Amino acid sequence: MVMAQKTANTADENSIPLCVDLDGTLLKTDSLYEQTLRVLREKPWLMLFLPFWLLKGRHYLKRQLSGHHQLDVAQLPFNEQFLVFLKAEHDKGRKLVLVTGCYQSMAEHIAAHFGIFDEVHGTNMQYNLTGRNKANLLTTLFGSKQFDYAGNSTVDLPVWKQARHSFLVNANKKLQTTLEKQQTFDQVFDQAPAVFPQIVKAIRVYQWAKNALIFLPLFAAHKITDPGMVLAAIAAFIAFSFAASLAYIINDLSDLDADRAHHQKKYRPFAAATLPICSGLKTALALFLGTVTIAFFMPERFQFALLVYFITTNLYTFKLKYIPIMDVTVLASLYTLRVIAGSYGISTDMSFWLLAFSSFLFFSLALVKRVSELLNLLKDKDAQSDADHPIRELRTRGYSTLDLPILQSLGTSSAMLAVLVLAFYVNNPSTRLLYESPRHLWLLCPVILLWIGRVWLITGRGKMDEDPVVFTLKDRVSWGIMALAVAIMISGTFF
Repeated sequence: MVMAQKTANTADENSIPLCVDLDGTLLKTDSLYEQTLRVLREKPWLMLFLPFWLLKGRHYLKRQLSGHHQLDVAQLPFNEQFLVFLKAEHDKGRKLVLVTGCYQSMAEHIAAHFGIFDEVHGTNMQYNLTGRNKANLLTTLFGSKQFDYAGNSTVDLPVWKQARHSFLVNANKKLQTTLEKQQTFDQVFDQAPAVFPQIVKAIRVYQWAKNALIFLPLFAAHKITDPGMVLAAIAAFIAFSFAASLAYIINDLSDLDADRAHHQKKYRPFAAATLPICSGLKTALALFLGTVTIAFFMPERFQFALLVYFITTNLYTFKLKYIPIMDVTVLASLYTLRVIAGSYGISTDMSFWLLAFSSFLFFSLALVKRVSELLNLLKDKDAQSDADHPIRELRTRGYSTLDLPILQSLGTSSAMLAVLVLAFYVNNPSTRLLYESPRHLWLLCPVILLWIGRVWLITGRGKMDEDPVVFTLKDRVSWGIMALAVAIMISGTFF
């Protein structure tokens, strides 16, 4: 009798369709934003048409985007725990319905990839299938309280009100608390991380350490005791940091597919969809406004340097990083441009010696990044398993493992030239005007040799982080060497 009752309950449960939202629920990301980014990358001139498409309604915009690009579903991140649950329900014979604001043709394309849905309902030219429109459609098809629904945001509240059972998927703790004040959920899946820590990760605050180069002209000119110049340098540092973070967001949003195929970059917030694309766009707008506001009060030459930096960074993102050697040359130039901007920010003349030293040193460090990526490619298990193709290519970068000897040679040679420039600077007559004991500065040469030699030794052994800045920030020996270099400069200045 108990077995018969249990069987009846299971049959009754399976007769109730489970309706599933797509964006943010089955997928961690939003297909509309994903489509828009890819369309703009492939056909940037269509940016001019986007406002006009949107004026005709979101349904019209979705139709136009679907006509220009079909997403590669295999690369899109999905909520694993929830998908396992859906597959189990499908195996029980339960009817699964994909009901989404995504355009109908795109919804069918995505549903076909998963192969578990019996029906697919998406946005069409009559309505945008979200919120109340979705609730009305499902009550028309199945009746009030005659379907279960899984969603992820406040937009889904009208649908949950009409559902028999409600499932919450991929909401962060704050959003979950807000929703639970208005709706009772039978089950919660795949809780998303808090937004703010992901924003901090996306803008790469640790990379702001690179912008400390802006302070070099201040130290080189011995103006560290001038409050006005110190404040100007701090403002320049903040402006460059905001601009750099804005450029990182643009880079990550334009590089989603490549990042998702990369063994490390796939964990970046946008690639892993731990940070919604819409949140990234809002952050980008805030960074842009902050950069422009600070730059407005800075010298014109600094504004020009900042503009050149931002344009060059984006040219690198969309074009130059795909050209071998050009990419590392641009990276080195961006480092040197920070030094130039530092001079402009405090209205001092640029030092030829500082620029020459920076150019060679940062070209070497840019090559460290590429060499470490190629060595990591050689260590990759999938690469090792394919004995028929021992030569590996760095995806989208134009390098192969055959290039390792020449890249290592260029990198170490450039590092030695940087030390040579430093030696010439120490011996230059003008140096004696700035330092009490310029002979003390000779000690900088072996110290820099020690650091750069160690960096290249660790790189050659395949133990270097793909970003030498990250390595330096984590490496205690590097911190010790930098402290020693500062002590030597102080000694040369005052003793």
